[in-house]
Amino acid sequence: MKTTTLKAAAAFGLGALLAGSAAAQESVSKPVGYETLDLVIGFNYVGLRLHETPAASGAVVDVDGATVTVADGIADGLTAGQTYIFEVTSGDAIGATVMVAEFDADADTLTLSDDLSDNLEAESEFIIRPSATIASVFGANNEAGLDSGFFAPGGDQIWSADAGGFTKYYYDAGNSSWANFDTGATVDGATIDLPYTDGLIVVDSGEPESLVISGSVKIGPTTFALEGTGSFNYLSSIYPVGATLASFFGAANEAGLDGGFFAPGGDQVWTPTEAGFDKYFYDGGAATWANFETGAAVEDPSLVDLPSGFIIVNDANDNNAAATAPSFYADL
Repeated sequence: MKTTTLKAAAAFGLGALLAGSAAAQESVSKPVGYETLDLVIGFNYVGLRLHETPAASGAVVDVDGATVTVADGIADGLTAGQTYIFEVTSGDAIGATVMVAEFDADADTLTLSDDLSDNLEAESEFIIRPSATIASVFGANNEAGLDSGFFAPGGDQIWSADAGGFTKYYYDAGNSSWANFDTGATVDGATIDLPYTDGLIVVDSGEPESLVISGSVKIGPTTFALEGTGSFNYLSSIYPVGATLASFFGAANEAGLDGGFFAPGGDQVWTPTEAGFDKYFYDGGAATWANFETGAAVEDPSLVDLPSGFIIVNDANDNNAAATAPSFYADL
């Protein structure tokens, strides 16, 4: 899979490509625009690198376990039935990105899907944005134009990773609805959340299509939760232009992935290619990124582009990895 629209304009800088930034909500949103991804027949690893416009921002008032108290009016502005993402933008928990499990407008509280209280504290700043869904990305009625089934599973598939593997979806033209590929049962595409930290697999079964992703740019760091030993973590590279092995994970592995020591080992970063995957690890002995297959040092990790979707194979226990935006995003 290759990125076209953003790649072609990268030399002019992100700001030259993104349209409509003047109309964006400056208090909570940065420039907005679109990215075109060309899909090839077979497996396409896709990440959502332009995001839903933030619905609110503010500072934490209090934290009690997974319950966060916010200023009056924050929770009132959220819509029942919509899933939201809570992003921490300052303080010790900066980069944390978790789902809002529920909110109480009367009590001015948010209940998060994970307990951040070890690091999240009063006065930490945050942004709340809606989670993308199958309907918002691919269209409630498959406006993206994926090949569909007809009263039975068929056509292109969208694979969303879960604890046991993948949940697979397709568009059923006979029922005019998204549906579960394994069971054929129809689903409401607006209720299938696609958090932007998670990568997707789009299985293109016929004529290649292009997928257009639109939204706003995230400019701050993002923390990934990696599942345990030997697990495959399907991730998004978050940032639509300039994401590289060095910018995302740090030239010296500031992200904190487990490394090898003068030999291939630790966590592996797999980037898809036409022939399979290029695999990288951080060699702590040589203090360099290296090729996992050969052990050879990567001459310049800032030239190793991260595609929109990629994989981390976790070598150790559950742990977090902190990713950063390219340095020039600070000027947006």
